[in-house]
Amino acid sequence: MADYKRDREAFARFTMETEIDLTTQIPRGKGQTYLRTILLAVDHASYHVGQIVSVRRLLGAWPAK
Repeated sequence: MADYKRDREAFARFTMETEIDLTTQIPRGKGQTYLRTILLAVDHASYHVGQIVSVRRLLGAWPAK
């Protein structure tokens, strides 16, 4: 979990503090932009968070409200 949080924070810093124009194409890429890649990564991560929530609920390992 610590690795996930560290990577998430580094990713957030990159998106907020970079001097790169996020709408430019990635060098040596195939036409994708930094922004497109960031949005795909966020979408992918949210999908897996949803999977973790579903599994924990099925296992009864989700905190009660």
